[in-house]
Amino acid sequence: MTNDRGRRLIDGAGARLEPHHPSFVSSHPTALGWLWMAAVVAILVACDAAGGPGWLRAVLTLTAAAPPLAATLVVLSQTPRSHLEYEPSILTHFFARFLALFSAFVFWLGSVVIGGAIAVQLTDESGTDVATAWGAAIEIFAMIVPPVTVLLYCVLIIRYAGYLVRLRGWPAVPTRHRIPEHLLAAAPRTRRIVIGLAHPGLLLAAGLLSTLVALALTIRAEVLLS
Repeated sequence: MTNDRGRRLIDGAGARLEPHHPSFVSSHPTALGWLWMAAVVAILVACDAAGGPGWLRAVLTLTAAAPPLAATLVVLSQTPRSHLEYEPSILTHFFARFLALFSAFVFWLGSVVIGGAIAVQLTDESGTDVATAWGAAIEIFAMIVPPVTVLLYCVLIIRYAGYLVRLRGWPAVPTRHRIPEHLLAAAPRTRRIVIGLAHPGLLLAAGLLSTLVALALTIRAEVLLS
């Protein structure tokens, strides 16, 4: 999808939604985003206390994170990269690259160690039986992928929140920002709601909540399967 086509789709959706926004929604979108998340969390706690199924908790968690994440995707998809550019100091420039290189080294070393540990475990469990080795490998793969996916999702949320801080800052209704003026220009109430919901704090809270719930469900599933 080209950027122009995406812009047309967003503008068309904004034009259709524009007449239907209640005044209190367009006036306090960030506050309503926090209230929405608090209400979903209360339902989630009640579901957990009642012993509800795991899939219902996952759906509730996604429901809590959906408004700020969707608004963030709309804002970032229509923001050119040039709006995020700034002139860092020499210290910040090289420190960021040092952290990137150090993180890459740690992840590479960890992958080598984990790969060696998996190879030893497969040898101990299967010996020379190829079918048993493949079965154990698939089981280990199924145990590793979900938590890694959740952690990568958490990193993505943190990264997106960092972009929002640089684009719009922390105010609920920013007066100074770098968000393109063409974003939903013909639908000002929808634009205000989208920018209000694309709040870095709201996105972080919703993203970390979904990360914690997903990790808890993953750990619980692995315990039940073990």
